[in-house]
Amino acid sequence: MVKRFMKLSLGLLMVLSVLAGCAGKSETPEANGATNSKEEKFTLKVAFFQGGYGDSWFKWLKEEFEKQNQNVTIELEGNPKMNEIIQPRVESKTNVPDIVFVDDSLMRKWGPSGKLVDLTDLYEAQKPDGKTIASTITDSTNKAMDVFGKKYGVPLAQLSQGIIYNVKMFEENGWQYPNTWEEMEKLAEVIKAKGIAPLTYPGKYPYYLFPFGHAAYLQYGGTEFIEKITNPTEADIPGLFEDPAFHRTFTLLDEMFKDDWIMKGTLALNHTESQMEFLRGKAAMILNGAWLENEMKDSIPEGFTMKMMPFPPAKDAVVNEPVIESLTSGFGGIPSASKNIEVAKKFLLFSSTDEANRQFTELTGSSRAFIYSVDGLKISDFTKSALEATNKYKTIALVFAPQAISDSPGLDAFGAIASRSKSVEEVIKANVKAAPDKWKKTQKLINSK
Repeated sequence: MVKRFMKLSLGLLMVLSVLAGCAGKSETPEANGATNSKEEKFTLKVAFFQGGYGDSWFKWLKEEFEKQNQNVTIELEGNPKMNEIIQPRVESKTNVPDIVFVDDSLMRKWGPSGKLVDLTDLYEAQKPDGKTIASTITDSTNKAMDVFGKKYGVPLAQLSQGIIYNVKMFEENGWQYPNTWEEMEKLAEVIKAKGIAPLTYPGKYPYYLFPFGHAAYLQYGGTEFIEKITNPTEADIPGLFEDPAFHRTFTLLDEMFKDDWIMKGTLALNHTESQMEFLRGKAAMILNGAWLENEMKDSIPEGFTMKMMPFPPAKDAVVNEPVIESLTSGFGGIPSASKNIEVAKKFLLFSSTDEANRQFTELTGSSRAFIYSVDGLKISDFTKSALEATNKYKTIALVFAPQAISDSPGLDAFGAIASRSKSVEEVIKANVKAAPDKWKKTQKLINSK
């Protein structure tokens, strides 16, 4: 009888132990502390675009996350062509990673079609530092991450893009960075007289001209014009695309090429090639972003210094202030085909902590799209100038509403003007002509979702 009672007691204890163990488990990501090494083992595959930010931050995330979660192994897969490589894999659900850090245009493509996990609730979940994504994300980025009222990812970086100038060259020649566009025009002539090109940019990629254009939209059209571009109504189409702000922006761009501000051969150069020409002193300034220093760290000559600055306004500007573009770059999301969704959510929360954000800035020289302190970080003067530019000057970030049809519906206006294949008037006519049909197609696509 005693033996039987003991067996029953032991059995009851085992049941209670199992129940207690079950009660201790949670389906939501744990926010704090290292996990028990006896827990189920996970391998979390993280694929990322390995561009200007390099891979050092992802390696740091792997090391630190594994320390705090000893039952998790992170497998990193970085590639400069990840934006192209990952698309057929995610869309066919073949060899799908658990987390992707890629271009945010893919978030808007994959989210509504069910290929990404809805992370709207994750924005209110507590991060390991006790804060939430919702309480620390910047306002403009929070808006940019919205896709039909849902969130399908967390932002990777916030980029400042403007004009970067050769500080030593300017100092040696007694040049001052212009406060107005008229001063810029005079400076360009002085620079050319020295046998130096005023400007270059990665000419193979016309989108490097976008920051100039977007800043000009604000300067010559004002906030009402920006609202019409990004959140138009049917009544705005097609007249919006012959607005004087477009004409002024495209004319300024046209004059830059017509007046030989742009270094000869620029259109044939990719990003690293044009950046090398700038570092060699072939051009005094370059249209580029905060990632330049990190991307070219192995090629920067000793003693070379550079500084990020905004685009100065002309005297006829509606918004008579220097403007710099500051926009969201990339996102971290979870493909719906992931087999480790809860662990992946935990990783995204960890990657969004203040500590992770500070490490990102120190390791890449760029800013994450969160509010956090950079005090005490070992960052270069160039990085400081990029961060200062976004804090000191007026910023622009075009965040298009779902029904918007972009700022150039007929053709790539910037590429057409840069290549001299179209005049300003031809570009505007092409966009006005294409706008009604583009509007109908966009509305049809929205209504089909």
